[in-house]
Amino acid sequence: MASRAEEEIAVQVGRALANARLDAGRTQEEVAEILEIDKQTISRIETGRSWPSPARLVALASLYGVEVGNLFPAPSTGSRQVASDIIELLERLSPKDRVWVRRWLKQLCGRLAVEPAGAARRRKIPR
Repeated sequence: MASRAEEEIAVQVGRALANARLDAGRTQEEVAEILEIDKQTISRIETGRSWPSPARLVALASLYGVEVGNLFPAPSTGSRQVASDIIELLERLSPKDRVWVRRWLKQLCGRLAVEPAGAARRRKIPR
């Protein structure tokens, strides 16, 4: 079962593919015919209900004249998204490991919050 984050990415990639197809002046029918697949497959990909195989993703990007990497959303640095990502990672751990990670993360964030911006870059790295 796909996580909520994976489902959201599938929808975003699907939208990006649909927009790229429209920008390229193609219909779903044309694309399906060129790739020798049915129109419903294109529709499922564009709505995020199905992931294209890597080979198909490359073929679609090439057909639309876009880079594959441009079809994926940029990682969010917003606090809520970062927290959501951390929660997803923590859910995979045992309760004991979650406590350890929480303590470690709290100490790390406390240390980083005290350092002025750029201080880490000015520090000499021991050799």
